[in-house]
Amino acid sequence: MNTTLTITIRDANGDDLELPAKFAVCDTCDGRGTHVNPGVDGHGLSQEDFDADPDFAEGYFSGVYDVRCEACKGERVVAVLDEARCTPAQIAQHANYWQDEADYDAEVAAERRWGY
Repeated sequence: MNTTLTITIRDANGDDLELPAKFAVCDTCDGRGTHVNPGVDGHGLSQEDFDADPDFAEGYFSGVYDVRCEACKGERVVAVLDEARCTPAQIAQHANYWQDEADYDAEVAAERRWGY
């Protein structure tokens, strides 16, 4: 089976580009399919949090606060670019896509800082 990854390239044509992909273990959940609910530990926890509430610590480490992985939707794997099957032009287009995304995110963050 040849897996492909489809991304929208923001070029003059606005065409979709299909790139060769392969499956890799999800980095978010390390292939478990679940992770701790970000609402529980999204701002970080310290040893003091666990020491202050042993029942919370027990639940936390036993999976009581786990939710289905937001990145892989519980599938434990995600499609990633298979550079070995890409042409140099496809690799460049993929890099440009992610650079455009990073530039947009930076612009949005700057506008938020200025109150727009």
